[in-house]
Amino acid sequence: MTLSETQEQILDAAMSCIARDGIDGASMRNVAREADVSLGLLSYHFDDKRSMIEAAFQLATNRLLDTTNESLAGVDGADDRVRAYVRGAYHDDFLAPDFLALWIAVWAVARTDAEIAAVERSMVDPYAANLSTLIREARPRLSAREAADRATDVIVIQNGLWLQWARNQHRRDLERGLAQCDSIALAP
Repeated sequence: MTLSETQEQILDAAMSCIARDGIDGASMRNVAREADVSLGLLSYHFDDKRSMIEAAFQLATNRLLDTTNESLAGVDGADDRVRAYVRGAYHDDFLAPDFLALWIAVWAVARTDAEIAAVERSMVDPYAANLSTLIREARPRLSAREAADRATDVIVIQNGLWLQWARNQHRRDLERGLAQCDSIALAP
C-alpha cells in the first residue's frame, strides 16, 4: 500500500481516534480534526468511514509485519533468527497502549466484518508462514506441518502476551512469555 504523506497523517489520526474512542468515535469529522485537515481533504482521500478504517487497519498491520521482518536484519544463526523474529512484534511501538487498543479493535471488528478479517489475515498469514520457515531452518528435521503447528502455538502465546501487557505492563511477564515462545519454536 503506497500512501501519500497526507494519507498517512489521516490514517495515523484514524488509529488514534479508534484507540481512544473506539470505532464509533472515529467519525470522518473527528479524524479530520485529529489529523488537522479539512473534512473535504479527508473525503478526497477516503470515500467513507469504512474505507478509511480499513486503510488504517491495513497500515497498522503492514507496520507490524514490516518491523518483524526488519528484526531479522543482521541476525545470523537459525535459532537467533527465530528469537529475533518473535521479539520483533514486541518493539516499543507495538507495546504502546494506543497500538494495543487499536489491535484489540481490529480483532473485535474482524469477528463480524469479513473485509477487516481479511486485513488482519494479511498480516497474520505471512507472519505465520515466515515464522514457520524460520522454525524449519532452525529445526530441519521437522515436517512442514510440525513447524506450522509450532508457529501457530507461538502466535497464540504472543496474542496473550499483548493482552497481558495491555493489562499490567510487567516486563518480567513479557520476557517469561517470550522465553516460552522460544521453547515451543525451538524444541528439539
